[in-house]
Amino acid sequence: MYKKLFLLLSIPILWGTSCKKVSPLNDYNSYEKNISLNGTWQFLASNTIAETAVLSQTNQQWDTISVPGNWDTRDKYATYVGKGYYKKSFTLPENWGDKHIRLKFGAVYQTAKVWLNGKFLGTNVGGYLPFDFDITPYIHKTGTNNVVVMADNTIKRGAWWAWGGISRAVVLEANEPVRLVYQHISSVPDFDNEVVNFSITYKIENNGKSSMNVAIKSTIKDEEKLPETALTIDAGKVEEVIVAFTRKLSDFDLWHFDTPNLYQLATDVEVDGMLQDQTVDNFGIRKFEVRGEQFFLNNSAVRMNGVNRVHDHPVYGNTEPDQLIAQDILDIKSLGCNFSRLMHAPLSENLLDFCDKNGFLLVEEIPVWGDEDPNSFPDNPLTKQWMKTMIERDFNHPSVVAWSVGNELRNPGDDWDDKALTKGQYGYVDSMLDYVALLDSTRLKTYVSITTYRKGEIGTEPYDKVDFISMNSYGNAPVLAEKTHEKFPGKPIFISEIGIGQIGPAPDGVLSDDMVEYLRELKKYPWITGVSLWSYNDYRSNYKGTPASGFREWGIVDEHRNKKKAYYQLKEIYTYWNLK
Repeated sequence: MYKKLFLLLSIPILWGTSCKKVSPLNDYNSYEKNISLNGTWQFLASNTIAETAVLSQTNQQWDTISVPGNWDTRDKYATYVGKGYYKKSFTLPENWGDKHIRLKFGAVYQTAKVWLNGKFLGTNVGGYLPFDFDITPYIHKTGTNNVVVMADNTIKRGAWWAWGGISRAVVLEANEPVRLVYQHISSVPDFDNEVVNFSITYKIENNGKSSMNVAIKSTIKDEEKLPETALTIDAGKVEEVIVAFTRKLSDFDLWHFDTPNLYQLATDVEVDGMLQDQTVDNFGIRKFEVRGEQFFLNNSAVRMNGVNRVHDHPVYGNTEPDQLIAQDILDIKSLGCNFSRLMHAPLSENLLDFCDKNGFLLVEEIPVWGDEDPNSFPDNPLTKQWMKTMIERDFNHPSVVAWSVGNELRNPGDDWDDKALTKGQYGYVDSMLDYVALLDSTRLKTYVSITTYRKGEIGTEPYDKVDFISMNSYGNAPVLAEKTHEKFPGKPIFISEIGIGQIGPAPDGVLSDDMVEYLRELKKYPWITGVSLWSYNDYRSNYKGTPASGFREWGIVDEHRNKKKAYYQLKEIYTYWNLK
């Protein structure tokens, strides 16, 4: 466990004085902090070979594969489901001999096991979020090290493809005894008092053998210093320090989807004047809130539309290379889109960075999907772990304005009773919304229900705990939206998915006449904050109803991003929505 310390800076902050940061000259500046293990790994796809045989290096049937990557992008493994083993050898730099070393994975789908030099490090379940191991006790500081990873993509959810393998970067990280785990930056404008309320949470870990006197030195906004924060951390402990202060609103430019202004917080962590860690994070200053039945961004009412984008490409799988993200998000922006959930799983970090810099608002969601998802039960430790990891990783992204605990979840019907409310998906949503509120009080909370428009009492949904209602519609959207609003008045409604049947292949796939009519009609409802078409792109699937091509043709572009007639229809409709 770790302790939290709260500090309120009552002394003036000299923002007008610009100071050049000078880091203490010590060992920290003499070595690389990160070594990439990306590139070519050995690979073995097998559901029959024992793990002991893999670890003993006796099997000679190894192929090679690229990391990051998905094995299913290769013809040889295109339909393979099960266990894929990865292995790689590496050596450490000589100047890492006295460092604390972590092995970090950006994401491995879906169940991962990791060994280093024959030592089992642990298991991770999830597929879309980072995890790491402290490998200091097990690594060879000289000579060769061998890492083995097992990735199992047997579990699938939803209609998207369960791309298997190590899909994000693998990195070795070297640390001094004290490290900055994260710095979470909350920067919310107060328009009535014309100030920005800052709150910075520093999480510090001491891996040393004795207590440490730690100094936290941060600069913000063009190298202007914040007052130093000091604390003592016992050996083997982790502590959080929260520093709060205000500044004049006029000193900053706000983050908005039309003007995505970003700032940086740069922090040095020192022990007895010796540098231990350095971190720089981007952040934006914006306020996204609900007032009555509307969204407000920076004190102005906004209605924003979007499209859902599936992390899927025939060549790249779900690895999300920079050029694909830039191409897709800029194209989506050109349609008049500014707000969406995009996907039923945590988004890649480079996608979030791009949305920060280019002005796109996001709802992030953990992969709990459908009314029979086995993880949708109250107080599930696994879904709590996913949510905690996602929020800790993505806290500083101004593009992320809300968290969702799942998609297309069902709640009790007319025959609900107190017992029904404590189990099943009602209980899951209820407990997860409480948990999200504990983790992050600065963003909105929601979940996507498929029962909001069903006849029944208000008590059948945890209505009071969501900041806005998210609903999917694959029928008569205006009628379903009216039923939802009648049942749950007083809160905004975002139609997080809208569609009627598959659009069809490029180039002639079109939106149906009903779909065009519904999209236009929904604009008349002031409590509809926006709609998001499913979907931007066609995507690989083996779900029921998938055409013989192997791609679900719901997109306005195909899997290679060739535009359909539906693309131009949607652009015209969203232009109509965006007219004042």
